[in-house]
Amino acid sequence: MTQPDYDLVILGGGLAGGLLARQMRLTRPDLRVLCLERATDTAYKVGEATVELFSNYLVRKLGLTTYLYENHLPKNGLRFFFDNEQKNARLEQMSEIGSFGLPFHPSFQLDRSTFERELRDGSARLGADILEGCKVEDVEFGDPHHKVTFQEHNTSRSVTTKWVVDATGRNSLLAKKLDLRVPGTQHRCLGSWARLGNVADLDGHDIDPAWRARTRHTSRRLSTVHFMHRGYWIWLIPLRGGVTSVGIVGDKRHVGRELLTQDGLREFLNSQRACRDLIGDAEWLDFGAYGQLAYGTKKWFGDRWAVIGEAAAFSDPFYSPGSDFITLSNDCVTDLIGRQHDGEDTAERQKLYNSYLEFRYQANLPLYREQYDLFGSYELMTIKWNFDIAAYYALWVNSYLMDKHLDIDDLRHELRQSTFVVKALERFRMMFLNCERKVTADGGYHRQNLERMSEGLGDISFAHEVGRLDKKQAETHSLDAFAKARALCFDLLGQTAGNADKFGFVDYVNGRALPAPE
Repeated sequence: MTQPDYDLVILGGGLAGGLLARQMRLTRPDLRVLCLERATDTAYKVGEATVELFSNYLVRKLGLTTYLYENHLPKNGLRFFFDNEQKNARLEQMSEIGSFGLPFHPSFQLDRSTFERELRDGSARLGADILEGCKVEDVEFGDPHHKVTFQEHNTSRSVTTKWVVDATGRNSLLAKKLDLRVPGTQHRCLGSWARLGNVADLDGHDIDPAWRARTRHTSRRLSTVHFMHRGYWIWLIPLRGGVTSVGIVGDKRHVGRELLTQDGLREFLNSQRACRDLIGDAEWLDFGAYGQLAYGTKKWFGDRWAVIGEAAAFSDPFYSPGSDFITLSNDCVTDLIGRQHDGEDTAERQKLYNSYLEFRYQANLPLYREQYDLFGSYELMTIKWNFDIAAYYALWVNSYLMDKHLDIDDLRHELRQSTFVVKALERFRMMFLNCERKVTADGGYHRQNLERMSEGLGDISFAHEVGRLDKKQAETHSLDAFAKARALCFDLLGQTAGNADKFGFVDYVNGRALPAPE
């Protein structure tokens, strides 16, 4: 049998493709990898904030610990600020959810331009072929080898490969070719962003000492800062070198397409006092926007092909789940390619991986769909945040740190429960929505939005044990978080916690104990 030119050709050398190239060379240095990237340089990109699962992938599997701490910023968790209804509260007056110190599990604020350059150069040093300035023209699927045709310096070339992976982002070459794209009709949000210089320092010497002391002088600037409002949220993410990423994501029922222009974004930010005070006369370095953020895919893996990163699917940038999906899909691709190369029949494993990624995507959507209405209330978001972060740590991060997503028996177990898990998350999504309607009707939406403080992980007693919890312990922590959120929401809806607790969790998820707003 004729040997192909490569074992893997990666279409795209951005974040997803660059990470996969590095992972393949570290994991299977015996396999030949080609990465084709259209651009010859790297630039600022959104998606700078990493979360615990993705960061574990970077430090544990890709060996980037020293590089990240020396060239990027450590992230001091997520931080949320809540405004009054007139949007004119001073920052020091706003209620806040945030950390009192760097979290136990590390995460980072990435300068994507610098990071993607290191991934390309580092993968080349590890033995991957990295070709920049190449436009992929076509992929011809074949047995036993695929053929990839591309333009390099105005010359047409083609190579054969066992596997091809699409990491072309929203250009989604294979999704278009194979009709994989699923429109995100259930979650309609838009976003725009910019990189700014000379944004005011949240930890500066001129900041109110009492306000700094409220968080025990931990760095607010190093957090991913969110300004929370009904229907939209604004982010500030610090990057090394004094640059700040600023952007807005909004439900299309609450914000208009004028935000998709730089002038529109600037005007909108200036209409919020706290943002205006921080941004002032900052230098605008770039601008970008998407009119629709969410979409899905019909399939993640096929016959020796895969789609990863934004070439596959995207849900919402809140909580930064995109990098987690890159992590999971890259792990699955690397595992499948290695096993196939060693002669293993991977048909069942590939089917399970595909089902698991789809399950994770469907479980991710309830965190955002129709939830933007409650984002601007400190009272409601404190309940939702504590619920969401506990579920993330207990259900997802704990499992990843033990590589359960690559264990066949564990995957079978997870997928048997997947319908119930998604249904449970949908139940809580509806309960949060009902609470927002009730609180709004009572005129109490903004009643706790000033002068309050909640520690970001103060409700998570098991954070240090994440990655060591057995299945029963993880499920217990999840159920505890569900019960606490349910009791608080029942109270807001005028039903006692005792009345809520008389129903079992399964009964609640199946609809026997779902309260309706009055």
